[in-house]
Amino acid sequence: MLCQTAATVGPATALPLQAFEPVARLGSSPPTRAMAAFLASTLVGGFVVYRYGGRVDDAVEASTANPLVSAVYGVMAYGLVAFFGAYAFSQLSRVGVGATAVATVSGLALIGILLSLGGVGYAVLGTWLADAAGFRDPFLGVAAAGLVGAVAVLALPTLPGTVAWFVVAAIGLGGPVKRWVHEDNAKRQAREG
Repeated sequence: MLCQTAATVGPATALPLQAFEPVARLGSSPPTRAMAAFLASTLVGGFVVYRYGGRVDDAVEASTANPLVSAVYGVMAYGLVAFFGAYAFSQLSRVGVGATAVATVSGLALIGILLSLGGVGYAVLGTWLADAAGFRDPFLGVAAAGLVGAVAVLALPTLPGTVAWFVVAAIGLGGPVKRWVHEDNAKRQAREG
C-alpha cells in the first residue's frame, strides 16, 4: 500500500507520518508477532551480552537499583527516539526527497534503533534474571526475558502487545539511560565534594 501511495503522491510531495503506517505492518498473526518479538529480543539482546558483557553488568546494577524509575527512564528514551524519528521523517519529506525513499530509509533506521534499544533492555533484564535465578550463563536469562516479551505480544492485541514488549525492554534500558543522563552532575559533585 505504501508503494501505491508514494506512486500516486509523487516524489516531491510532503507526506504525513501516517503514510508509514507502522501499526498496519504489524498486522500479522499473533504467533508470528510473538516469534518475531522473541527472535528480535534474544538475538539482539544476545549480541549485546556477547559484545558488551562487562558494560551489561554495570547496567544491571543501575537498573536494579530502582526498577520503577528505570522503567520511566526507559520509556523516556523510547519517546525521544520516536520524537526525533518523526521529526526527521517530516523534515525529509519536506525537502523533496522521494516519498518511497523517505519511508524506506526512515522506517529501517527507526526499526534498527528501536531494536538496538530493545536489545540493550533485554540484555540487561536477561542478565539480571540469570543472576537472580543463579544461572552462570546470561544468555539463558536473555532467552527468558525474550520469552516474557513474546508472551506479552502473543496474549495481548497488536498495539498493547507491542507497547508491552517495549515496556519490558524499558525496565532494562532505563538504568543505563538514567546513569548517562545524570553522569555529568555526579562527576561534578564528586570533584567538588
